[in-house]
Amino acid sequence: MTKLLRIFALMTAALMVFVMIGCGGDDEADKDTTKPTMVSANPASGDLAANASITLTFSEKMGSVGTSSGTATLDSGGKTATIAPTGEWPSGELKLTIVGKDVAGNELEGTSLTYTIKAADKDAPDIVAASCVPPNGEAGVDPATVNADKKVVIVFSEAMGDAKVDTFEPTDVKYEAVFDGDKTLTISFLGGYTLSNEQTIKINIIGKDKAGNALKTTVYTFTTMKKEEA
Repeated sequence: MTKLLRIFALMTAALMVFVMIGCGGDDEADKDTTKPTMVSANPASGDLAANASITLTFSEKMGSVGTSSGTATLDSGGKTATIAPTGEWPSGELKLTIVGKDVAGNELEGTSLTYTIKAADKDAPDIVAASCVPPNGEAGVDPATVNADKKVVIVFSEAMGDAKVDTFEPTDVKYEAVFDGDKTLTISFLGGYTLSNEQTIKINIIGKDKAGNALKTTVYTFTTMKKEEA
């Protein structure tokens, strides 16, 4: 009996060791070993205003991002970072080395950016009325056209550092606003909302360009056509 108990105990111990080794192997296999990459930079190269920032997008969520000059700030999602000058970029050629690690600790592949620094940008960005869909300030818009796409598109005169909706009228409209990180803010209607005739849409926007200049025109609006025009 004692011998059987000893054999049972040895077999149990061996099984526990096997399970522990097996679990350890699974953890190792699941570990993220893929290095993150920089997907895009806006602007990617060329001329850069002395007070302008650079927006970087990465292939996965980052734990940290650094730069050889200026200051790097990650957004809350961890896949986008803003590189801003400390004061202003020095004139001439600017070479930046971007470093970082993803949340698993894998280091960013060697990444560098090169720009030619120009005079500081002091001009306010604006809404390009004719490029918006529908055009900003347009009267007599066919509501069916907007309802077909269920969205409006606001276009800016230059790359923006940020752009978002402040207020929306009518206030009962449910919407989603998506800024593309460049020159476009797309506002989609949610919940099956449709426009009707003789209706005015008014959207107040908050935004700044990459140099920190506030948006000049902050109201996007249009009015749908009268019923007798439909």
